[in-house]
Amino acid sequence: MGVAGPEERILLALFMQSAVSEGKAISVSTLAKIINSEVSLVSNTLKSLVDQGYVALKDNNVFLTNKGLMRVLSRFS
Repeated sequence: MGVAGPEERILLALFMQSAVSEGKAISVSTLAKIINSEVSLVSNTLKSLVDQGYVALKDNNVFLTNKGLMRVLSRFS
């Protein structure tokens, strides 16, 4: 599979945390800690992922959309 880039690391972390709905969303700062990255870098990457429709942000909490979930699951098929 190779080394995952920042987008993949974020998507995989959200998947592993079961952050797949608004009710299961995790904070951006928690996500940054999980992937051992700076909050500012995670926030910038999240903007791109939101624009692509892979994640949703609500009140500084983030979760995978169905499209994001499909992207993560495609890595395993």
